[in-house]
Amino acid sequence: MMVSSVTFLVILMILGPPPGSAEYVDYVPGNINLVFTVPHNGYEKPDQMPTRQPGCEDSQGVCEFPGKGSCSRSKTCKVATKGDSYTQNIARAVFNNFVENTGKTPHLIINNIHRSKMDPNRVIEDAAQGNSRAIEAFTAYHDTIIQAQKSFDGKPGLLIDFHGQAHKKNSTEIGYLIKKSALNSGDFGYSELSIKSLVRRKNAKLDDYIFGKESLGALFESSGYRAVPSPRQPYPGSDLYYNGGYTTQVYGSRDGGEVDAIQLEFPGEIRIDGGEGLRNQFSSALAYILDEYYSNNY
Repeated sequence: MMVSSVTFLVILMILGPPPGSAEYVDYVPGNINLVFTVPHNGYEKPDQMPTRQPGCEDSQGVCEFPGKGSCSRSKTCKVATKGDSYTQNIARAVFNNFVENTGKTPHLIINNIHRSKMDPNRVIEDAAQGNSRAIEAFTAYHDTIIQAQKSFDGKPGLLIDFHGQAHKKNSTEIGYLIKKSALNSGDFGYSELSIKSLVRRKNAKLDDYIFGKESLGALFESSGYRAVPSPRQPYPGSDLYYNGGYTTQVYGSRDGGEVDAIQLEFPGEIRIDGGEGLRNQFSSALAYILDEYYSNNY
């Protein structure tokens, strides 16, 4: 039986997730216009979902998934299947600290399916590769984000997407959808900006909110954690850098609306190398950082 989005939300908030969907998404409803999402640290690998395979470009250059075995290397579309270790742990710790510090509850949305089986931070063709169970999981995750944002009643809000990278710079990469080359050249504007609503509401200089005094990177740096872009490092230069993915594109304000989105890519030095102690220390600091950023802007 199909369940409408509205019915799904009511059941989810009052009775908990309906039978079958809890295996896909862990959701804690919030009471403020702030959402934490974790797409790449699910643990479940259902047998009914095949492992995602590389795709292959068709004659129009469009990737089809899964690809054919005869696909040439030049036309192969790569897929990422490794999870972002400990991002779920960090998100839960940040959530708990945020609630304890403020008495307010963000929405917490965690994908339970391992990235090798379904990747909710990709277009559905790549994410689920036509498998019905993977499509169900993808839909459950994104329906939950949509319903969380609907609770904002059209007012400004913010989504923070939790990720991890291993670029060996011990720096959190903050993604606003501005490409690395554009950050390096300084030639960027509003067209590809996931916090477009915020900058326009504040009638501010764009640079101030990307790497200046009002930026999220400035709060990271003032708390003792390296970040890019930030006042210390306004652009990546030759460093590897992730500027934001599907979630940031779809749920931010690039294409309109009042809700902004930011992708945070935490370094392996914090997530893994420093162990539980450093993760907890960082998560405690991040709860204060996000509270200050949210309180100042939403």
